[in-house]
Amino acid sequence: MVVLMALAGLFAIAWLSSIPADFRARRWHYVHVVLIAVPFIAVAWAPPGFEAAASILLMSGGVLLVLCVAAWLAGTALRNHGLMDIAYPLMVLGMTGFALSGSASGLSPHSLLLMGLVTLWCLRLVSHAARTNLKAEQEPYATLRRRYASRWFSWSFFAVYALQGMILWVWCAPFAFAMAAPSGDLSVADLIGAGVWIVGFLFQAVGDWQLKQFKADPANRGQIMQKGLWSFTRHPNYFGEGLMWIGYFLFALQHPWGWVTLFSPIYVYWFMGYGSAAPGNERHMRKTRPDYDDYARRVPRMFPRLPFGGRS
Repeated sequence: MVVLMALAGLFAIAWLSSIPADFRARRWHYVHVVLIAVPFIAVAWAPPGFEAAASILLMSGGVLLVLCVAAWLAGTALRNHGLMDIAYPLMVLGMTGFALSGSASGLSPHSLLLMGLVTLWCLRLVSHAARTNLKAEQEPYATLRRRYASRWFSWSFFAVYALQGMILWVWCAPFAFAMAAPSGDLSVADLIGAGVWIVGFLFQAVGDWQLKQFKADPANRGQIMQKGLWSFTRHPNYFGEGLMWIGYFLFALQHPWGWVTLFSPIYVYWFMGYGSAAPGNERHMRKTRPDYDDYARRVPRMFPRLPFGGRS
């Protein structure tokens, strides 16, 4: 443990020292560097029944680091760090598989159902991202490459892979607790979680498909997609992502301490709707679509418009 803590400390120092002085989003990095210490603290001072899940979470961080390095090397060789958009679902799948290998209940209905849901989520996102990200380096990666030029070789690892890897590590906390659960039987929470996940998956998959069909029609060039699910929420794909992670969290409730991972779906929902994903998309849309403000006034950002007029 002491050796792991020392290595984590060196990694944190290297990360902080690599941040360019003119980088505006420094706080994202500061916060996530600090989070490296949390699993170590959890293992060291864990109450009874908590240590096994915390250990799985800690060790899955090592698996994630290896996957991040591999993805960074591939992105560097191909001059395309947009590969991270393809790699990140595979990283989540890798961490979940590692957690499954240490499952307290083995290949039980509980653990296999969770693994199956994560696998479906991963395969769909990989297929979706590969259609564009394999062709050329997408934004914002291309702009960052130009901006940091000679520094990009080293800074790209921390700016793209380490930061997103840490975000994923936080998101994946429920998997460690779900797999460390002593019982492998399907619970009511598991079934509800699977149901919530299915609704989220449909929002994401159908929303992405509707947007793809809309963009494929030349007559829609420069227009705003506001049909189908996009008439109920401005970001059905991001809303669906948030729902799926609520589903994963419900699987963690099989563990007596699983409730502590509530921060995971909260973080996912905030990140998708208000922290990074939706805000970045909306800044672009407001610059390129003059009517976007009108659309935003009529349609909620995340939680779908309800018959009685709910907004988010």
